[in-house]
Amino acid sequence: MKQSDFTILVAEDDLGLLKVYEKSLSAEGYRLILVKSCERVLAELYEKETSLLITDLKMADMEGFEMFPLLVRNHPKLPVIVVSGTYGEKMEDFHQKGFVNVKAFFQKPLSMDVLKPKIREVLKVED
Repeated sequence: MKQSDFTILVAEDDLGLLKVYEKSLSAEGYRLILVKSCERVLAELYEKETSLLITDLKMADMEGFEMFPLLVRNHPKLPVIVVSGTYGEKMEDFHQKGFVNVKAFFQKPLSMDVLKPKIREVLKVED
């Protein structure tokens, strides 16, 4: 499968970063859904087929850790990449809390050159 076969839902409340995601990932050919809140994440997942969620942990309406139990219950196979400025969290924390679909955790700031290969790996994009 190629990039255009995948839809990525990006949740980030920093509008500048959301624009970086939009420019960089749309240039790769992915279909994107861009949202600024956990509430919108849940609504979009209910309404649209999504291949991957890239999310910040702390957003204005709720923290990602509040959203994860709902993701696990309602979208158990959805892979997730966390990109957050929340320090102290690590992959083991997510797995201990039962959020096994978290495929990667990156600290902000994050280069798109680091994120793009991880997206291709998680989605099994053919080169």
